[in-house]
Amino acid sequence: MDQLAEHLRRSVVIIDPGVQMLYSSVHFGDEDQVRVQAILNRGASTKAIGHVLAQGVSTWTTAGIIPANDEIGMKARVCVPIRWHGELLGQMMVMDADGTLTTSELSAINQTAQDIAAAMSVEGQKESDSGVQEQAVRDLVQRDARLRRRALIELGASHAPERFEYVTAVELGVQGISNSATASHADAALRAVLTMGYRQGRLAELHAVDSGTGLLLLGSAAPPGQPAIRLHVQKMLDQLEDLSSGRFGCVAGIGPSLSGLEQAHKAAGQAHLARRAAASVLGTQVAAWADLGPYALLLRIPEEDLNEESLPEEVRRLLAVDPGRDLTETLRRYLDYACNGPAASEALHIHRTTLYYRLGRISELTGLDLSDGRTRLSLHLGLTMLDLLPAGPSH
Repeated sequence: MDQLAEHLRRSVVIIDPGVQMLYSSVHFGDEDQVRVQAILNRGASTKAIGHVLAQGVSTWTTAGIIPANDEIGMKARVCVPIRWHGELLGQMMVMDADGTLTTSELSAINQTAQDIAAAMSVEGQKESDSGVQEQAVRDLVQRDARLRRRALIELGASHAPERFEYVTAVELGVQGISNSATASHADAALRAVLTMGYRQGRLAELHAVDSGTGLLLLGSAAPPGQPAIRLHVQKMLDQLEDLSSGRFGCVAGIGPSLSGLEQAHKAAGQAHLARRAAASVLGTQVAAWADLGPYALLLRIPEEDLNEESLPEEVRRLLAVDPGRDLTETLRRYLDYACNGPAASEALHIHRTTLYYRLGRISELTGLDLSDGRTRLSLHLGLTMLDLLPAGPSH
C-alpha cells in the first residue's frame, strides 16, 4: 500500500467492511478533514462512515467513486473493494478530489487491491471466527433446545457462560430497508454499534446480526440498572442515526435480566416483543419489556395472524356499524378508564350526557350488553388488539 501511495503521490487507506481503518499511508498534501480526524481519533466519525456505507460499497465488486460531502469535510475518493474468493475483506480508498486519476493509475490501484486481498485473507480468518460466534449466538436464542445446548457448548470454549450470571437482551430492528444495498449498509451499521462496548462498567457482551436485526446479550454478576441499559441503547441508536446517512431508521427493545446464559432465549424473545411494541403501539424509539402492559400478551400473537378476523366477535360487530370510529373511540376510552363516566368524559372532552348517549347507541346498534363483565372484557381486549393491526382504526 505504501509503494502504491508513493507511486501515485496520493494518500491511500485500507478499511474493513465496517469502514474502520486498518492501514493508512503517509499524507501527500491531499488529506481532508475526515482523514485527519480519522488518524487523530483512530477511526472515522459515524457520519463519515454512514456516508461511505450509503453508497452501497458493501455490494461493490469493482472500483467506484465515493462522492465529496462538504458538510462533513470529505473530499471525493476512489474506492476499490478488496475481495478474496468473492468475500469482502475491506476496501482500498485513494484520494481523488479533482478526479484526475489516469487509466494506468486506476489499473495500478486495482492490481494492488488484488495483491493485498491474498495477504488480508489470513487476517480475514479472524472475521470468520467472529462469524462462527455470531451463529452460536443466533442458535442460543432459538426455540430448538438442541441448538441452544450446542451453542452453549460452543460458547463455553470462550468461557462466555461463566460471565453471564445474569443475561440482559437488547434487540435493534432496522426500518425502511428498500433494497439489497441498503440491507448490507444496515447490517454493517448494526455490527459497528453492537461492538461499541458497554460504557457503564465492565459487562460481558455477545452479539449477532441477521437481516436488519441486531441482538446484544449483556452478562453481569447482578442485574444491571435499567436506566444505565437505556442510556447505552440510546447511544447505540444515536450512532446508528449517523451511520444510516438518512437511509433507514431503527428502534430497540430491552428484555428483562434473567439468571444464566441458558435463559438468553427467553430474554431475547421478550426483547423482540418490546422492539415490536416500540415500532408500533408505543411509538417510541426504545421500549423495555416492563413497559408493555397488556401488549406483552397480545404481541405473542404471530404477526401474520394479526388481522380483523382475529378480533373478538363483539369488536367486529362494533366496527361494522361504526365506519367513522367515533363510537369505537368512545368505548375504548370508557373501558380504559374502568367504566368511570366522569373520567372518560373528561378524557374525550365531551359532556357526560353525550358519553352515555353514545354508549346507548353502541348497545342499540350492536345488541351488546355493556353491563356484562365478559362482554366488556372481550371488547377491551379486542380494542387493544386494534393497536397492533397493520392499519388499525386506532392509528
